Amino acid sequence: MYRYIKIFLSVLVAGSSCGQCAEVQWTATGSVTLVRGEDFLQAAMVGAPVSIELSYDNASEGDIFRQIFDFSDQLFWQQEEYYNQINLNLSIRIGNESWQGTLGSGASGSPYSIEIQDVKLAGGTADFFRATVAKEDGGSFPVFPGGDIPGSNPSMRVEFRDESTEDGEAPDYLDSTDLACVSQSVSRITEALGFISNGLGQVIRFTVDPATIRARVSVPEQIELRKVVYDREFDEVLLTWASIPGRFYIIQYLAEDLCWREKSSTLAVSSETTWAVLPLRETELYRVIEEE
Repeated sequence: MYRYIKIFLSVLVAGSSCGQCAEVQWTATGSVTLVRGEDFLQAAMVGAPVSIELSYDNASEGDIFRQIFDFSDQLFWQQEEYYNQINLNLSIRIGNESWQGTLGSGASGSPYSIEIQDVKLAGGTADFFRATVAKEDGGSFPVFPGGDIPGSNPSMRVEFRDESTEDGEAPDYLDSTDLACVSQSVSRITEALGFISNGLGQVIRFTVDPATIRARVSVPEQIELRKVVYDREFDEVLLTWASIPGRFYIIQYLAEDLCWREKSSTLAVSSETTWAVLPLRETELYRVIEEE
């Protein structure tokens, strides 16, 4: 059988076991939709422009806290939280005022430092990626106008989502609750929103324009592949790259949700490695990363 195979011509050298783990940075802009509370009314007004900067480390291991299966034992709903060593930083600027929150590691359970939901059915459902910095979760706030009131419990949140359609189509943003994947499919986000709260009833709510969302992962060093061959007889792709004996290499493919996922792996035994992968689709993109 003949296949047209597209090859990603590089070897990416990464610095962690997941092959994608790094600091991830997001930026976006939007506008204020609600302001409540005397202190916040002095700092923001409805309609004011909002700019967001979000960063975190995607190397954290998650905890799945909700799964729902159908009658044929197929998973169609999953929620996962990430809170350990996430190094979460959230900065929200409204006009001339800024709010900043940081969280190195949170705790399990609500308010969920980072929460991801993936749903594979329609009916008022949504895929979402949500990041929250809260004092009760161990967060600190270097800059927080209106948060110095006795008894205050400040928190900040931003959420990126895609809802099911009225035509019965399931959400399309995510295909898993993998933290490394949420920043790779930002083009599928259709709605985003967030809030700033002092925990005493004062709150600022805002929406984000999905068209302004940008996500960036630290770019690893790229090494050119030496050879790429498609073997029609065995219907496989042979990738050849310069390697270091004793190093472990992971071959990845670009999945339909725009996330790089593991295809195969191998331990190098010489200065050059050739490895075969079996294509599953008519067109596929591949890359190889080195695990340190």
